Amino acid sequence: MPVTLLNETIISLRKMYKRSGCFLSLALLLLASILASCNNSGCYDKMDVKVKCSFYSLDSAYAVTIDSVSVWGVGSDSLVYKNKNLSEISLDLDPNSSETRYVFQVIGSGGYKFMDTITFKHVNKPWYQSAECGCMVFNTLDTCLTTGSIFQSATILEKEITNTEIETEHVILNI
Repeated sequence: MPVTLLNETIISLRKMYKRSGCFLSLALLLLASILASCNNSGCYDKMDVKVKCSFYSLDSAYAVTIDSVSVWGVGSDSLVYKNKNLSEISLDLDPNSSETRYVFQVIGSGGYKFMDTITFKHVNKPWYQSAECGCMVFNTLDTCLTTGSIFQSATILEKEITNTEIETEHVILNI
């Protein structure tokens, strides 16, 4: 290849690179602005999937509030609630297990501590929402058990646990 032809080829390649470099920079800038303007409008407003439990009096079938309730997951050292007055509670179910357990502690009059363990047995169903939202795990409750120290019984009202916007009462815990 003659030297002049080689020099002309190099000059042409440099010009193309400069033009394509500008085009590439413009394309990257456009892509970055599109990605920056993305939001979660394709997602549900509520991405949490939780089991909602309400407290009722076994004798009168009325909703009750329990004073000084602390709740933590079995095998977890972090508190979900600490010394709260609650009439209902929303809890996560373990997406990697078919059983989730929570300890409830109530401080009664005189400082006595009462403890109960609630066991949820459930089937996990992975659910792909969208590219923006990703995946979540819906659940179907099979069983809800108590140890009977605080809660005398548990009744499942709604087995399907999803991320619906409507606040569904899933379980009644009778005191």
